[in-house]
Amino acid sequence: MNPGRPREFNTEHALEVAMQQFWRAGYEATSLQDLLDVMKLSKSSLYQTYGSKHELFLRSIDFYQQTSVDALQQCLNDSPTSKAFMKKLLEDVIAEAASKKKKGCFLVNTANELSHRDKTVSTVVLNGFANIAGVIKEAIKLGKKEGAITSTVSTDILVNYIVSNVSGLRTMVKSGANKNELAPLVNMIMKTVYK
Repeated sequence: MNPGRPREFNTEHALEVAMQQFWRAGYEATSLQDLLDVMKLSKSSLYQTYGSKHELFLRSIDFYQQTSVDALQQCLNDSPTSKAFMKKLLEDVIAEAASKKKKGCFLVNTANELSHRDKTVSTVVLNGFANIAGVIKEAIKLGKKEGAITSTVSTDILVNYIVSNVSGLRTMVKSGANKNELAPLVNMIMKTVYK
């Protein structure tokens, strides 16, 4: 039996550039031709490997959230304390304000664009938020164990507080807020959670 022609491209790299295109432009504004151009694929290769544009989009969201979770987990593992991790997380978010490419959070962007009318996308986005929240929860628990978080507020509420603030900061960055405007908010979030 002929196993067929082997793939002649890096499927993960192609998925990453598709994710970047969707992240930059959104789902609706990204055409199939845009995807073929950035991924450097033929239409048949795209469909054979990733399925439809919608399936590629779902895989792009999953790729984004998994990459984000892995990076957050590595940052937490490398941080000397929970407080140091959280400060770096928040400072990294507002650092994008100095960049020319202010894309915001792909999950938040997608939730705003599609979650209200596409249940499959909504499920994938919620799963992404839950996975990211899992690392934040680990950091909050560590902060309590270290004695840096003495609040009587439940861990889950603190996690949701951080996740919602990170999402809000990223949206403000995308909207054009500068780092000087956002830095005091980072300090306020840190003072609210850590002693």
